[in-house]
Amino acid sequence: MNEQSPRGLAVVTGASVGIGRATAEALEKAGYAVIAASRRLTTVPSAATGITTHQLDVTDADSVAALHDTVAAHPLPLTLLVNNAGIPTHAATIADSDLADWYATYETNVVGAVQTTQALLPHLIRNAGHVQFIGSTVGRVAYERGAAYAASKWALAALAGTLRLELSGTPIRVTEIAPGMMRGDADGGEFMRTRFHNDPDAIAAVYQGVEHPLTPEDIAQCVVWCATLPPHVDVDLLEVRPVAQAAQHKVHRTA
Repeated sequence: MNEQSPRGLAVVTGASVGIGRATAEALEKAGYAVIAASRRLTTVPSAATGITTHQLDVTDADSVAALHDTVAAHPLPLTLLVNNAGIPTHAATIADSDLADWYATYETNVVGAVQTTQALLPHLIRNAGHVQFIGSTVGRVAYERGAAYAASKWALAALAGTLRLELSGTPIRVTEIAPGMMRGDADGGEFMRTRFHNDPDAIAAVYQGVEHPLTPEDIAQCVVWCATLPPHVDVDLLEVRPVAQAAQHKVHRTA
């Protein structure tokens, strides 16, 4: 194994922004060679010597097959897959929601993760690897005007749990990391900008009086921690919230 990447190869999907980008950078620092896979290569991290970019659309079978070929040709063994690629939905009640949002969200957040996992699983099994899914606390507790996104994260939780059962007896570890309230950047991050149609007042209201929401870097450190535990230790589910968020609907606000 390359001495500069002693932990092998990691693939991170949705690596252009937010959690994906932070995770690619954190894994490289932790000793992985990283393939940062994303639809938008212009914003994928590329400065670090241990990170290479790959254009990927998880909803497209040919695109996923090309990722498989890149992994197969890599000199290092694939030891970690972080299924992070996903899209948010616009805030809407079930009665008023656009069914196109439902189809697109499920295709990307769930079927895309299935398709990518299927393609890379033989490598991971051969290398005693680790599959991680970036879920959400809304994958267990829903909230108003977010049913399409929440439903996709419930499905992702079921995917992770089922995969763990089906791979029992293999050396594969399967982890779901479920973040709570997070702020991607000063403008709320891409998730919030999409959810609230770039309405700064609506986004500001979410974080009003909340001290220190989670950041993408916080979740990236969780990914690294789970991945670098001894190989017999599997963190099945890691729910992560800021201290201010005691539960899905209980958030302490200073103002």
